[in-house]
Amino acid sequence: MARQAPPAPTRKQYRLARLITRWYLEVHHGRPSDVGAAAMFCDPARVGHFAVSREALAAGDPDALFRVLFMTTMFQRRSDAQIMRVLRGIGAEDARELSSARTLLDLAEGSPCPHLASNEALIRDCDLTKHPTTKLGICAERPELACHLKRQTVLLKRYGHFGKVPTSAALNIRDAGASDLSSLRAQVLAETQDPAERASLLQRRLMGAWRVSEKIASMFLSVISNPQLSPGLAPWSEGVDWSRYVVVDSNVDLFLRASGYEGPWTYEARAQFIRRLSKRIPIEGEGGAAEYNPRLVQQALYLFMSVSNRRDAENDCRYVESCSPCRHKLGALCPATSTASAP
Repeated sequence: MARQAPPAPTRKQYRLARLITRWYLEVHHGRPSDVGAAAMFCDPARVGHFAVSREALAAGDPDALFRVLFMTTMFQRRSDAQIMRVLRGIGAEDARELSSARTLLDLAEGSPCPHLASNEALIRDCDLTKHPTTKLGICAERPELACHLKRQTVLLKRYGHFGKVPTSAALNIRDAGASDLSSLRAQVLAETQDPAERASLLQRRLMGAWRVSEKIASMFLSVISNPQLSPGLAPWSEGVDWSRYVVVDSNVDLFLRASGYEGPWTYEARAQFIRRLSKRIPIEGEGGAAEYNPRLVQQALYLFMSVSNRRDAENDCRYVESCSPCRHKLGALCPATSTASAP
C-alpha cells in the first residue's frame, strides 16, 4: 500500500507556526526552560546523577552518548516533569548501572538466562513484567532468578517490561557489530555518502532496541546532531542530514489539530508535514544567514502547546507579561489562556 502524503500547509498554519517559532526563539530557546535540548541532559538539577559533562558530550564521548540515549528513552507516555523526577530519584550507583553500555553487557553476558543472549531473544522471549500487588519485577521463564532487569524495572517506575530498555539498547549496538555508538555511526557513514540516507540508517539502527520508536530515535539523534537545537553540544552534526529528525508528540499533535490538520496521522506523514511547514520559516543561523531547521520549528510547537512545561518555566511569558493583549498574537491558541493542552 502506498503511503498517503500529507496535505500542503495552509496560510493559517504557516502564520501560526511563524508566530510560535518567533515566540520560542525570544522566550525559551537556549534557556533552562528549553526542555529536550542537549543542555538539559547535562544539568544535575534536572536529571540528577545521570547528567553528563558538557565537555564529554561535545567531544562525542561514547559513554556520554549512551547515557543520553538511555535518558531519551525515558521520555515517552509521561510528562517531562514526571520523568525528570524519576531520574533525579535514582541514586548514583544505580544511575551508572542503568546508563553504562559496558556494565549492562557484562550483566547480560554473565546471566544464565537465555533471553539475555541477544537483543532478538530479549525482545522476542523475555516476559518481564511487574507483580500486580508488590510491583516487583517478575517473569515466568526464570521466576527464581535475581535478574538485573527485574531490579531495573522497579527503579525506572514505568510499566513492567520497560526494564528491558537499557539492556536492549546496549545489546542492539553490540549485535549490530559495533563496539559503541561512535562505532555504530562510523559504520553508517562508511556505508553511504548520502547524508539523508545516513540519517535514515542511523535512525533505523537505533530503532532495533526495545521501546525505541521513530520518535525516540529522532529525539536522541536531533539532540546530538542539530547545532541550533544544541549549540556546542552536537558532536554528530557533520556528515548527516539532521534536518530529517523531528519529534512528533502529543503537544505537536495539539497544534496540528488546532490549526486544522486533518491527517493522515502516521508518524511519517506528520513529520513530513512539519518539515514542509518549516520550509517557509527560516531560522537565523551564523552570520545572519537564514537556515532550514524543522526540528527547531517543531520544538517551538511542542513547547508552546505544553502547559506543564510552561507552568514550570519562570521565564515563560505567562508570568512576566499580561496575556491580554498578547504581543505574540497567539492568545486564541495559547494553552496559558485555554484548557486544551497535553502533558
